[in-house]
Parts: sequence; structure tokens; C-alpha cells
Amino acid sequence: MPLSVFEGIANGVSEVRLCVRYQIRHGAKVIKVSASGGVMSHSTGPGAQQYSDEEFEAIADEAHRAGIRVAAHAAGNEAVQACIRAGIDCIEHGFLATPETLQMMVDHGTFLVSTTYLTEAMAIERAAPELQKKAAVIFPQAQAMLPKAIAAGVKIACGTDAPAIPHGQNAKEIAALVDRGMSPMQALRAATITSAELIQMDDELGQLASGYLADIIAVPGDPSVDITTTQDVRFVMKDGRIYKGG
Repeated sequence: MPLSVFEGIANGVSEVRLCVRYQIRHGAKVIKVSASGGVMSHSTGPGAQQYSDEEFEAIADEAHRAGIRVAAHAAGNEAVQACIRAGIDCIEHGFLATPETLQMMVDHGTFLVSTTYLTEAMAIERAAPELQKKAAVIFPQAQAMLPKAIAAGVKIACGTDAPAIPHGQNAKEIAALVDRGMSPMQALRAATITSAELIQMDDELGQLASGYLADIIAVPGDPSVDITTTQDVRFVMKDGRIYKGG
């Protein structure tokens, strides 16, 4: 069936503005735009930019005037650059970003959620042959991009790209960040302080401090030495209430 702006499909500046306003009016706390093709999509190549620069600028303008962040699914380098220029806050994936583009992210303060774990753990054998072929080309490039982003100082937050990787496997994403070149402490900060900053909740999340939400886990080891200990959670507290290990 045909989809309209009310399902998130828009063409032209006026329609993308309408689409963003509609989503915010109905309670959206973040706007996400499909800025380029994807590895697991049939319609376009992962490098193809799907909106014009003017459309990206309109999306960012509408969301930011309402105090809402904008994230962009963007694998292709040109699409990532267009999103950065438009003021979009976060790049999801960024698989084909060049060193020049990564430096643009640093200069503009653009966040990156690299979803790097999916490049080694996604069950691509269930995908169509043409999608498996794309993944075989793109995923190694994505894995090579992330160490360059880390070295450049890009602000990297932690995300898994659910449902490609099921909810609850964030600890494996953290371990993958370490495999790509982060120190364990850098990866822990990506999953806590930096992620809280990205979603504009760094005044109540991401730290163990007075006035912050008491969201705490405990593991049997030192994750600053062995990041995989985060995969063995023995104690969980949420909003000060113990849910496990009390």
C-alpha cells in the first residue's frame, strides 16, 4: 500500500517539514531520517544519498526549533557529509565515511553511533543473496572506518541497531568498540556519559553522582581491565530499586 508523510515518507522541503512537525506533535522525542541507502535494503546502494541538502537542512531546522535531536541512518560518505553540513546531530553507522568526513564530524561536534558489532554478528546468511554480496563488501570497510574515527576523536556513542542486533546485547557492542581500538574506559564512557549527552539526558544519566538516576549494574571483575565482564551482570538497580542480585 502507498505510504504518506504520516508514515514517515516525504518528498520535498515542505513535506519533510510537515513530517517532522507531525511526529513531534504526536510525541516523538527524536527524529531519525534515512539519509542514504542501506546494506540490508533492496532499493538503493548503501552510498546513495536519499534526500537533498535542502531537505536535510529543513529536517534539522524543524526538529531543533522544538528542542529535538536528529539522527541519520547514513552509510554513504556523501550522505554523511550532507548531514553534517545540515546540522544533524548523530550519524548512525557511517560505514563509508572517509578520514576527511570524520574530521568534519569532529569539527562540527557530530556524534557517531557506529553499530560495529552487527558487522560481525548479524545473521546475513538469512538475507537474500544480493544483500549478502553487499554486506561482504561494506562490512569490512565499516570495520576499518571505526578505528580511524576513534583516532580522530569523533564523539562515539553506543548503539546496536536493533532489531538487526536484538535489544540487550549492548555489552557485546561495547566489546566490539574495544576490538576496534577503544580502551575499555573509552568504551564504557561511550555507553554511559557520551550516550547520555547525545540524548540530552546528561544531567540525570551516565554518571554515578548525587542527583542522577540510580541506574547501576555490578559485574564480577574490573571492566576497565576486561571489558567482557560487562556481559556477566550480577546486580541491577533501576531508579534506586533493585531488580537483580539484591
